[in-house]
Amino acid sequence: MKKILLLCLWFVLSGQAACSDEPGPVQSSGLSPDSTASLTITFEDGAETGFSDDEKKLITDLIRQAEKEVRAVLPTLPDAIEVTAVAIDRNVDIVGGVTGRADAPGKVLIEISSVFPGGISAAVQSGLSSTIFHEFHHLERGWTIQGNKFGPGIPIAAVNEGLASVFAEEYTGVFYEEAYSYTEDAADWLQEIFELPADADYSTWMMGEHPDGRNSIGYRVGRYIVHQAMANSGKSILELSSLSPDEILRLTETSPVGGNSL
Repeated sequence: MKKILLLCLWFVLSGQAACSDEPGPVQSSGLSPDSTASLTITFEDGAETGFSDDEKKLITDLIRQAEKEVRAVLPTLPDAIEVTAVAIDRNVDIVGGVTGRADAPGKVLIEISSVFPGGISAAVQSGLSSTIFHEFHHLERGWTIQGNKFGPGIPIAAVNEGLASVFAEEYTGVFYEEAYSYTEDAADWLQEIFELPADADYSTWMMGEHPDGRNSIGYRVGRYIVHQAMANSGKSILELSSLSPDEILRLTETSPVGGNSL
């Protein structure tokens, strides 16, 4: 789970989207995947551009390194992971030029912007490692579009995205303030999402723009939830990552109100 403006799909099991960025499958370019025993990286052409050989090598090297680092702290990561990288011509500067989604257990899609200042290589160096840490955390936790281990509801989504965001931030040192920061109103926002029905619109409340002008409410609240739970419990991000959304929300010392208790 990276960015708040990571455009997320919602759970298949609930008919909504989950922990993703931009929807939409990509067509295979027929390129041979780059594989190790635990990691397969496939490059596909997207938008109006693909990847150069130098860009592929840079992407491969960074993903392999990130995989080693994540496995060192998340030992229950799937034994085999498939990463598909696609070039896009969309502006995702707010998250360093790279966005992603956990499509299914062991499968991640990474989208790299060709319009990022400096091009694909600059985007890769800016945002790829953080995105891999975020999305691999989703894999470890089971927060995937297909085969999702969690039920519906914005509070659940906020917790899972908050965990992935804080995990990536702590282990890469990369933080996108414009995408993930929260204000002193975060506690009120948390109470607000507790009152939502379980089928509340994911785009409006998680990664899109709310009618009142706020944006990425769920991602911002998710980071707030995790920080509050860590402060109140003394638990690390790794310790919190083994807990259920209900347990983590209880650690915020905020009682759900309305009809959407967990």
